[in-house]
Amino acid sequence: MKCSTRDKPGYESRPDAGFGCVGYRVRRLSRVVSAIYDEAFGPLKLKISQFGILAMLSRRGPLTAAELCRLVAMDKSTASRNLQRMRKRGWLSLAQDGTGSGQRVSLTRVGARVLEAAYPLWRQAQQEATRRLGADGLQALEIVVARMKE
Repeated sequence: MKCSTRDKPGYESRPDAGFGCVGYRVRRLSRVVSAIYDEAFGPLKLKISQFGILAMLSRRGPLTAAELCRLVAMDKSTASRNLQRMRKRGWLSLAQDGTGSGQRVSLTRVGARVLEAAYPLWRQAQQEATRRLGADGLQALEIVVARMKE
């Protein structure tokens, strides 16, 4: 006989731990918004997280992996996986930094072309995300992001 979760010892209903959880709601919003961009970037086999890396390298030039992680607010293991995938596709080059501060990550010509092709798709995704969030949602997002920097 199978027993439901409610029949298991120690189970207590915690209504605030489900949909009321801040972490759950933020992750859900992140997944919904990321999906808008990832769908738009689909033809390029590019993810929004990878677009952010390409854009940052285009703007800043070569960076150490640690600097890149900090600037794009990505944990080390996620960044490492993305960097390796992007390197294999020829979008990035990784070279040991002569100063001993780790690997330097650079945008390649192929990566620059992918980024250039991604901009119109990004604009479309940006418009869709803006439409779906609405003016009040965008304003709330700005407030929350500003508070998280404090």
